[in-house]
Amino acid sequence: MAQKNNIRSIRFSDELAELIDRQVGRTFTEKFENLVTRCVWELPQKEAELAEIEKRINRERQRLRELEQKRIDLQRAMSGLDRALNQCLYSAGETIRQLEKL
Repeated sequence: MAQKNNIRSIRFSDELAELIDRQVGRTFTEKFENLVTRCVWELPQKEAELAEIEKRINRERQRLRELEQKRIDLQRAMSGLDRALNQCLYSAGETIRQLEKL
């Protein structure tokens, strides 16, 4: 174990004291060292992981926008087909009525 020659006195909030106390370790010093070590070693990895997740979220948002546009285009096409079908049905009905008059 490394020799501990540095003695410091610091003041911190009750919230920080509780955070330190929740860390793994037998003594306050061990808990404090574990917290600092975790932050130094794990934070960059977690930040990189977060950046990758944000990229994936952005890709999925873009994909969702594209799907939404396709849905809108399809809905417009279906509306056009529905109008055309109604016109065909109307024309067919008119043709049948005229043929029945003959």
